[in-house]
Amino acid sequence: EEFHMIKNGDRILVALSGGKDSLTLLHTLMQLQQSKKIIFELGATTVDPQTISYDPSPLIPYLKGLGVPYHYESQGLIERAKEQAPTSICAWCSRMKRGILCQ
Repeated sequence: EEFHMIKNGDRILVALSGGKDSLTLLHTLMQLQQSKKIIFELGATTVDPQTISYDPSPLIPYLKGLGVPYHYESQGLIERAKEQAPTSICAWCSRMKRGILCQ
């Protein structure tokens, strides 16, 4: 409330990786939403880059259990990154994920 970052009627979409930071943000926003001090819509989204070292699919039933609207997008970003050979795969993948979310 102090900084007026969230106002009545806002729609907030949390980019959820499944790590402690994004999950903490989601749960904090859920608590604020349940307090009814500010009325806003809350949802979550994940872009799965299809790499063997990261499997965000357990988030699907977890978010369903929380009752949070959830959009899960799976795209072969790692294969595309290998084709383009960027200097930083992490930076490239991050830009691609933002682009996918803005479509």
